[in-house]
Amino acid sequence: MDYFVLRFDHSYRKEDFRALSKLAGKTTRKWSSRIISVFGFAVGLFAFLSGILMLWSDREISDLTATLLLFGGLCLVLGFFRNHLNAWGARKQSLQVENLTMKFSDEGLAQSSSKAAASVPYHAFERLYHYRDRYFLFVDKLHAYILPEDRFVVGDSADFRAFIEAKTGKTVEYI
Repeated sequence: MDYFVLRFDHSYRKEDFRALSKLAGKTTRKWSSRIISVFGFAVGLFAFLSGILMLWSDREISDLTATLLLFGGLCLVLGFFRNHLNAWGARKQSLQVENLTMKFSDEGLAQSSSKAAASVPYHAFERLYHYRDRYFLFVDKLHAYILPEDRFVVGDSADFRAFIEAKTGKTVEYI
């Protein structure tokens, strides 16, 4: 018996990958994400302000001034849009399938698409999260199933938490 069924017409959306990137930054790579953000922002701000000061003092643009302004601006922009870039990269690396169906039954998660079919037992899930109206079922540190609440066609997304906790023996963490 299939307790919960999710259906995707055209794979995951951009918002799903962006939420996964933000969740990974808050959980899996928590400290490295913060260190990279602070370091990149500090270097970018230092380079950009140094370029502005050199431009202000010399009143002309030298090669070093242009390089500092460009490098600093690039570091600042990349720092602000890091989650968008991570989501873009994850989306490019993911399998693009059509008519993806995920079914949760007594045995585990069974997924089928126009290209292939696979099944995952419940004991394979390491961590369970709920973040921004989506469930994330992590198989390992790098791979997760994204289950948006609006994609449930059989079963209620409100009842999914109790179901998945009972089947896996793990608790769903709300972030």
